[in-house]
Amino acid sequence: MTQDHPDTRPPSLADLEARIQRLTRAREALAAQRVTAREEELKVLADAFARKLQAGGFSIQEGIAALRPYARNRLQDAPAAAPAMPSPRGREPARGASGEDLREHARRVLGGEASSWLRRPHPLLGGQTPQQMAATPQGLDKVHALLAAYARGA
Repeated sequence: MTQDHPDTRPPSLADLEARIQRLTRAREALAAQRVTAREEELKVLADAFARKLQAGGFSIQEGIAALRPYARNRLQDAPAAAPAMPSPRGREPARGASGEDLREHARRVLGGEASSWLRRPHPLLGGQTPQQMAATPQGLDKVHALLAAYARGA
């Protein structure tokens, strides 16, 4: 004769239903935590983006406009950020400087990447290249501000 042990008997239907309910509540709690964590992460990213825009002399509205082309697409391979290289003399060219000063400023900040950076469309410049943006005094100021932000590591 075998003696029935409580540990070896199969669970009842009520026990199984109770366990399913506990697991369902746990799953729902984890899903809510995930949503909260994603919202917090997004707030941190948005704050960092806003600070970088401000450091570059751009408004939040300009940053949002620069992101619009990405609204429906996920980036596959994000381009590497330009290396921040401090100016050898420790000072930035004057705002509103000539095009030659812009090229020199870009070369000091970006090194060998300066020439291609000046010709590549940039989202923070409304999709224009830095050279195109520099055609107006206000645009030139924005390009210098963007280079200054790179130099500061922003």
